[in-house]
Amino acid sequence: MRLRRKPAAVLASGVVAAMALTACAGGDGSGEGSANVGGLEACVDDPNECNTAERQEGGELTWAMSSGWDAWNGNTAAGNSLYLTQATSGIAIPTGNFLPDGTWEWSTDLLVKEPELIEEDPMKVRYEIKPEAVWDDGTPVGSLDDFLFHRNSLTSDSDLCDKKCDPAAVSYGDNVESIDEVDGGIEVTYVEGYLDPEWSFGVPISLPSHIATEEGFDWQNDPAEMGDAAEWFNTQIPYWSAGPYKLDTDRVETGVSVSMVPNEAWFGEIKPTLDRINLVVISEQPTMLTALENGEIHGSEPASLDPDVAEQAGDLSGVVSAIGTRPAWDHINMNLKNEFLSDIEVRKAIFTAISLDQILDATYNPITDAEKRTNHVFPESSEYHEDVISDLGQGSGDIEAAKQILADAGYELDDDETLTMPDGSDIDPLSLVWLEGNTMREITMTLLQSTLQELGIPANLNPNAPDALGSTLAEGKFDIVEFGWIGSPQFTGAPSQYWNSSSASNYAGINSEDIDKATEAVMQTVDIDEAGKLANDAAKLVAAEYAILPVVTTPGLIAMSEDVANIRPNGSTQLGPFYNIGEWGLKAE
Repeated sequence: MRLRRKPAAVLASGVVAAMALTACAGGDGSGEGSANVGGLEACVDDPNECNTAERQEGGELTWAMSSGWDAWNGNTAAGNSLYLTQATSGIAIPTGNFLPDGTWEWSTDLLVKEPELIEEDPMKVRYEIKPEAVWDDGTPVGSLDDFLFHRNSLTSDSDLCDKKCDPAAVSYGDNVESIDEVDGGIEVTYVEGYLDPEWSFGVPISLPSHIATEEGFDWQNDPAEMGDAAEWFNTQIPYWSAGPYKLDTDRVETGVSVSMVPNEAWFGEIKPTLDRINLVVISEQPTMLTALENGEIHGSEPASLDPDVAEQAGDLSGVVSAIGTRPAWDHINMNLKNEFLSDIEVRKAIFTAISLDQILDATYNPITDAEKRTNHVFPESSEYHEDVISDLGQGSGDIEAAKQILADAGYELDDDETLTMPDGSDIDPLSLVWLEGNTMREITMTLLQSTLQELGIPANLNPNAPDALGSTLAEGKFDIVEFGWIGSPQFTGAPSQYWNSSSASNYAGINSEDIDKATEAVMQTVDIDEAGKLANDAAKLVAAEYAILPVVTTPGLIAMSEDVANIRPNGSTQLGPFYNIGEWGLKAE
């Protein structure tokens, strides 16, 4: 797919709107500072072109994913996961992508020209889609209905969709005033006063609205029907495609595996050469490594960095690998619906007792230099980064200060080192949740359990099944959870998705009028520097809630057969190496 480039200078490093339920943190996507294990050294100086090779015609390629997914509609909170995004990358609408060096390129396969800001007051953006761009059944991509369906999917407006839409974020849909077809293009007009410095990234379309109509949903006129359609897309294995591949639905198992074949209606300039791509979930990294060594798979980019696996991957014959940046970060979330944790003094004590230095020394630092995260939006590599937690004592590991906070709040630590409530009652054990198979998070949560024990707080370790973390978060079935956000250099939509009280992705359950106003303000300017300042203002308010503790900007491993062509690490996007899946292939002899 040939893309049109936008200079990296306009980008600010951070994370965005889409969530990765199982990944860790990342940097600015530049590739600088990557610790190469072997064979991909060229990716440091030439991140966009490394491992480029002529592809042979035909062949089958199998890639391992670290976790499954339990829903198919990425617009919903339940379906909005990294692994669904990757599993459907071959069939998705090609609107554009961040390249490994952090630059954005528009898809000239889809667009006549770059989107255009035609008015600022109110903000109005125009999109022109090529008539050659079609779904695999021949229906044009990007009709007015496709734009409207996407808007309806991502709004809290009950007149457009009832609560069954379960939107992952509403910062887009709630701010759209109207969508109209004008002179062969689509014009999106936003509500008065709404501005967005990142308006130029992405095209707001996602699902085939005509399929919803064909399935009998009157989504345009009935908000309940729109909700039913959103639910249907969550449960339906996609039999449609707007990408270079289409799913072989007879060989797809939700959360387990995907098999895809070339889409004969693909309108892109670069055509697939592979006969088939298989994506399989292998959650255990040693198992993945054995499969790679035995030739059962061609590669993988695990969700977390396992030092032993990384070292072993570097020793495998016929395998190339690298450790580098990823666009993600891990954090510890409290569930404010828990009666004990609803007391801010308890949360303050726990975050004070946690030692981030201890966590990093026990997880990533033995193999690579990991960044301790001190901001909920920006990594240290961002020009907008501010440390918003250290002055509050968060992550300091000061056990005695934490005990004093609890004592001042009326909690008592008895002779058996058991904490009791101010009214003398016992504290129910807290449930500590993380994604099963993620070694670094298991270590982190085990350390947290020990830290809580020092405070007299009982806690149980409860690893979550790889294909169920999305529903666990959405349904609040945890007391304290560690998971990650992953995205791209965009950041303005993140605060609203993370912390706005109306967002289904606000898993901590933060409910603050001041925070709501602060998150909304980020989207009310076209000045990227002002947006960065406003995002930090919101992060400071969130830090003062002691509900979300940033942990680490995580590095990641990619390992693959030396026989594959055009697969490379990409730390600028949640898609990772899937960003150019249409160009994947096996190297020509």
